[in-house]
Amino acid sequence: MGSVDLRKSKTAGVTVLVISILAFSGYAYILLATEWGVLAMEITILIIVGTLASIMAWIGYTMATAPKES
Repeated sequence: MGSVDLRKSKTAGVTVLVISILAFSGYAYILLATEWGVLAMEITILIIVGTLASIMAWIGYTMATAPKES
């Protein structure tokens, strides 16, 4: 039973590896070889900045609503 779980884990790992390589290749192609490169970069930066702002907001909310220490 352990070898079946290991095989499933390895298959899932290889699948994730292949998908990540294909995703990067597709992104690089769009960025460098099509007219959609600027839009792809703008969307990427927007997602990154939005994620960082959300994390900062979450930290601020957690700090503001934390119970006071006695």
